Amino acid sequence: MSLHTAPELIVGTLRVMPVSLDAFDGGVVARLSGPGLLSVLDAAFAGDAAIQLWSSGTLPRAMMVTEIAMQGGSTLVTLEDAPAPLRLN
Repeated sequence: MSLHTAPELIVGTLRVMPVSLDAFDGGVVARLSGPGLLSVLDAAFAGDAAIQLWSSGTLPRAMMVTEIAMQGGSTLVTLEDAPAPLRLN
């Protein structure tokens, strides 16, 4: 029996609950509002917290904000896979 759970967006230590989350090759588009939107914006512009996408059966994926589109009472945030950090030594 396989348990499949929806992907989760984690910002720092907070679980962000998007209104919707649509995947595409290399990223997701999240419809966000309220505190979840603020935490993603703070992480994107202040750089204090990591943004990760957690999915069942895979390792967490580091994400970066590549586009923000405001629409009425919510905002579409496009998140794409962040480049892997360089390893030294």
